[in-house]
Amino acid sequence: MSLTQRLFEKFGKKVKFSRMPAELKSENTEAVAEGNSSEVFLEIIGDIASLVKTSYQDTYVKPITDLTAIKIEDYPDAEINAGTQAKIEELKGIIQAIESRPTSETDVKLGSTYKIDYATELNRAQLEAVTSLYGPILVIAGAGSGKTRVIVHRVAFMLENGVLPQDILLLTFTRKASSEMLGRVQQLLKDSSAQKIFGGTFHSFSNYVLRKYGILLNIPTNFTIIDTEDSADTIDLIRSELKFVKKEQAFPKKNRIQSIISSARNRNISIREVIENEFTGLIEFIESIELINQGYEKYKHICNLFDYDDLMDVLRDSLRDNAIFRTKMQQEYRFIMVDEYQDTNVVQKEIVEMLSEGHKNILIVGDDAQSIYSFRGANYENILRFPQRYPSCKVIKIEENYRSNQKILDFTNEIIRNAKIGYKKTLYSKILKEGLPFVKKFYDQQTEAEFIVDKILEYREKGIELNQVAVLVRAFWHARYIETELAIRGIPYVTVGGIKFNERKHVKDVICYLRIIQNPNDAVAWHRILKHLPGVGLLTARKIIEKINVEKGLNIETFEKTKFADGLRELAKMLTDASNPHTGISHKIELIKKYYSPILQAEESDYTIRLLDIDVLIELAGKYEVLDKFLTDFALDPPSKKFGNQTTPLIDETEDKPLTISTIHSAKGLEWYSVFIPHALDGMIPSVHALKNIEELEEERRLFYVACSRAKDELIITMPSFVKTYNGFLSYPSRFLVEIDKRKFDYH
Repeated sequence: MSLTQRLFEKFGKKVKFSRMPAELKSENTEAVAEGNSSEVFLEIIGDIASLVKTSYQDTYVKPITDLTAIKIEDYPDAEINAGTQAKIEELKGIIQAIESRPTSETDVKLGSTYKIDYATELNRAQLEAVTSLYGPILVIAGAGSGKTRVIVHRVAFMLENGVLPQDILLLTFTRKASSEMLGRVQQLLKDSSAQKIFGGTFHSFSNYVLRKYGILLNIPTNFTIIDTEDSADTIDLIRSELKFVKKEQAFPKKNRIQSIISSARNRNISIREVIENEFTGLIEFIESIELINQGYEKYKHICNLFDYDDLMDVLRDSLRDNAIFRTKMQQEYRFIMVDEYQDTNVVQKEIVEMLSEGHKNILIVGDDAQSIYSFRGANYENILRFPQRYPSCKVIKIEENYRSNQKILDFTNEIIRNAKIGYKKTLYSKILKEGLPFVKKFYDQQTEAEFIVDKILEYREKGIELNQVAVLVRAFWHARYIETELAIRGIPYVTVGGIKFNERKHVKDVICYLRIIQNPNDAVAWHRILKHLPGVGLLTARKIIEKINVEKGLNIETFEKTKFADGLRELAKMLTDASNPHTGISHKIELIKKYYSPILQAEESDYTIRLLDIDVLIELAGKYEVLDKFLTDFALDPPSKKFGNQTTPLIDETEDKPLTISTIHSAKGLEWYSVFIPHALDGMIPSVHALKNIEELEEERRLFYVACSRAKDELIITMPSFVKTYNGFLSYPSRFLVEIDKRKFDYH
């Protein structure tokens, strides 16, 4: 008998009240006028309390106040279809096959005399990874376990054992990471041999190879690289030309379309599959978006443009389809190392596999527990399936942590132990501390914020620098009360994860002038700068660009009788002056700045501050001799320097370095003395958008793990009693906390 039927039997009437929880409602319930409704309501409340596992009052009338009284069974399970379940079981089988291998500690004996005392500087697992040079090797390096140290010493060990530096390829996810690693190799060996190693990102490697072998691959070597925003702008042009803007008022916007197209390419699936699985509200637009993508591809080809995905796709396709090129690449790079392999997408995985196909001397380093970038196309399966691709691979786990104390590791080990899939590992540390991670619930968001700021000031009084403290949030709005409280108290802070230097409008404008100097066919850059001219709109800009393409350049005489002729003439003169091959890049930007300043002044009230960013470009350009190299580096690894953006607010820059407020995604790879994780409510972390999908929910678990594992000495997790959002009324603690052994943290 259903709950509703039992209630009807008890009360002998049909009842309904507006705030009845959805799971207690029935199509048989309806409003009634007879009887005292308030008495009926109270009587029903009492009856429900004895019929359901969790009382109605605790769950719906007042916020949950005791984390220890809640069980994981009180949370709804995430949906899982047959296909996903089968995939999870397959991945578990791969992992179990690895875990069931006989374990034997390798006792590495170094027979030669080396410049570096590897045995002393590395622990046993690190030493095994460093000295294993041949064949496929999977290194599972837990958070804070010295992953970078392993890569640096392995490169040094290869060089000391006679491996030629030009035979080594080191792929990382930032140029900074690779340059720092190779710099440390130079310091260790006290020579410059590491400078001959190619170290860089997948995109920079692809750019280098495609330009170097462009003739062999039938690729023009002067292609322009466009970033994500330029890609979206180009898609917007195509959408406009195809008249979709006028035909459909609710047609998806440029950034959404760009995201769908990029997602399909990164994952080797069709646009239709992406939309049907993840954007069901856009199903009626599938054919239109496919048509836009066709136009987008043709447009890039005509204008000699490569977006980020093109760099990967063209390299992958060239390796796959051009046997001469593939063989050349395999001979050129005999030893391959890939850092952060859990962050690779499907196309990057295929590139790595084809490069190592012949010699199979490939080492990948990563941590499946820190795979948190699926929104960028990263596929957590890549690292899990590595033993499937290379059945004979050596698997090395590095579990000694050098960052956090053991109490924090006991807590984070619990988080990841509850994951549905993943390599089993238990991190340990020789750093001991008495205090447990601290979890506290507050009445509201304001009280939570006041506590956090009180604690930050307490650290400051103890002599702990503010820049050793971080507040990590799932989304920036989770920190709004904290930011307000910091401002009231005059505590300096910086936010990490906002708009980047290269994404600022005025910076992009200046870069577009430079792109036209490099590639006069760059229609995206032309569209951007032509719209600054009085009397030039989208349609006129398109006509001007068509003339430029036909006449192979900007011919002023063609436009002499137009109202924008004077503006076009001034633009042409500046471009001619700045195009002088004897003019340095910094001077080119100075000429652009002189021309662009009046435009910026007319458009922006804070133009003087924005001009300072252009001065930063001038400063950065001084390090380059070739425009192509400057533009490529700027597109693939843009500067993070923020000019004119003081920390907010600022007491005295000489007195206090600012603390950090960061999204968790932006905090990966970093560490602080103390980490605060506020708003730890279910629906916030994990995000409410992930609660219905098991794979998305598992990524949220990994995200929480990453956040907690940034802490070295103190980890403080807080939550208000409730938060009202457009998604509903959130009051349950994060399910990831409920799963953890309560002896692993101090709860208040």
